Amino acid sequence: MTTKPNVLLLIQDIRFWIVLFFIGRLYGITNPPLEGASTWRQTDVLMIARNFFETDPNILYPRVDSAGALSGIVGVEFPVYNYLIYLISLIFGYESWYGRLINLVITSLGTLYFYKLIKNYFGESSAFYASLTLLVSMWFSYSRITIPDVFAASLCLISLYNGFRYFEDGKTKNLIVFVLLALVGCLSKISSAPILTVLAIPMFMGRMPINRKITMSLLALFIFSVVSYWYFVWVPYLNSTFGFGGYFFMGLPMDVGIQQLIVEWRDLLDQFFVTPLKYSGLVVFMVSLYLIMVRNKKWIVLIAFLLPFSFFLLFVVKSGQWYAVNDYYPLVSVPIFAFIVGIGLAQINIKALVTVLMLIIGVEGIANQIHVFKIRQPFISLLSLESTLDKFSQPDDLIAINSENSPTPMYCAHRKGWNLTNANFSDRNQIHILKTNKCKFIVILKIFNTNIDLDLPKVYDSEEYSIYSLVSKTTEM
Repeated sequence: MTTKPNVLLLIQDIRFWIVLFFIGRLYGITNPPLEGASTWRQTDVLMIARNFFETDPNILYPRVDSAGALSGIVGVEFPVYNYLIYLISLIFGYESWYGRLINLVITSLGTLYFYKLIKNYFGESSAFYASLTLLVSMWFSYSRITIPDVFAASLCLISLYNGFRYFEDGKTKNLIVFVLLALVGCLSKISSAPILTVLAIPMFMGRMPINRKITMSLLALFIFSVVSYWYFVWVPYLNSTFGFGGYFFMGLPMDVGIQQLIVEWRDLLDQFFVTPLKYSGLVVFMVSLYLIMVRNKKWIVLIAFLLPFSFFLLFVVKSGQWYAVNDYYPLVSVPIFAFIVGIGLAQINIKALVTVLMLIIGVEGIANQIHVFKIRQPFISLLSLESTLDKFSQPDDLIAINSENSPTPMYCAHRKGWNLTNANFSDRNQIHILKTNKCKFIVILKIFNTNIDLDLPKVYDSEEYSIYSLVSKTTEM
């Protein structure tokens, strides 16, 4: 009897790849949260975490920095992820990169349980290829970025595994883990909930004990009720009570969403089919669907795909044009696509071909994301904004920035105030409103506009930004 060489055993062990990808993505882990398209989403998460640390740790009242003269309390996703950053900050002091590390740890665990779940029901090869596909998908970069999407989806994957284990074994520990992680995952990002719909399959299997089905049904109702209360009762309450409504996008009416997606159909198709796994992954996905549906007629696989996929389509429609333009929106759908790719590759008997296909998917996927490991201009210029403002203002001074409604410059300034557009500063009435509300400085970022020149004392000027005073004469720096 021959045994496989140790090296071959190692590269066929998904734990090796999870650890390898974990270590590789530690490069630049302490970078500031300024990677291109995801910058605004990261700083949105981080300003809430920093306000827990500096202002008020009440998890029920998250607050942002860009609410002008208001308290900043606002309805958003349940801020578990933000709160973990806050808790670590209590021990080591606040640093933005804690969010990166938390995400990397949780998504690595999520990938492991994704593998274990598929292995239990569809075999080791399917699980291995699906998990590798997930590692090289857009999760490769977003797993080290401070946003809640992959964090929440990973919690739901771990929860899903434990839900199936409870159906099979009836162990209380699996039930507890299922409830806690499903609740936290869905509260952290409601769009991750479709992942859990796969649990409908054992609900209709005759061999499952009826008492377990009843228990899971009641717990699902509990999770649904809590999540619904947060998003559809508490979030509107915070927005109406503290006056900063409209900050958190709660979706569109279905008809409006469909109309917008029809207009943006080209970007929609690219976002929906290409962004998750890139072109090579899409081709293998389509071939895999053919193998599953036509050649081998694996209907249970198709059902396991269509259940979360159908509910994810509702999320797409409710998002409308925002789905088509925000790169991170497809993140929660990636495990669904990776699952089909894994099943399809496992049905190909020519292992050399499978290896080549997996290599092509990996190279294209990683090559399109490698840029996130380095912060580039114009965003890096924002790193000096806080230290510049510190020279002639206090941390509690209110400021206004032409940030085009992005929270990133305000986060980097480490101040509170108004995120405005360039057009706002052409309105003299807007300047009067700022003065009335005790705004003390205006920051004009030249990365957004180089032509604004306010009729106000200029206290600082550089190639990156100009700062004007609304309060007193100050020597220009």
